[in-house]
Amino acid sequence: MDDARERTHVLLMPRDLIHREVLDPDDQNVGFVRDLLIDEADWKVRFLHVTQGGFLGLDDRHCLVPIEAVSYVGGGFVKTELSKEQVHGSPELDPNIRLHPELRGKIYEYYGYRTPG
Repeated sequence: MDDARERTHVLLMPRDLIHREVLDPDDQNVGFVRDLLIDEADWKVRFLHVTQGGFLGLDDRHCLVPIEAVSYVGGGFVKTELSKEQVHGSPELDPNIRLHPELRGKIYEYYGYRTPG
């Protein structure tokens, strides 16, 4: 078993990620983290709920970024391996409905990731 005292990373709380800027590999702004989506079956974080555009919450575009696409978290931002264009072209999320398995699978397929169990 790993000795917890030897670990060099910290554990983040969801509130530590909310409102952080999301950057693509070229450091272009993709949007901002609005929330985290957790799988109720295994309690793993599956997606970042990212908002783009809009003004003061009006006309925001909502999309999901798979947690597998996150390459770095630190310095007040979240970096993703996905391009700004990929994220902006992704299926739009209605933040007022639950994420059903069909939509979840569609989002993973769009980004080219395998849908987790």
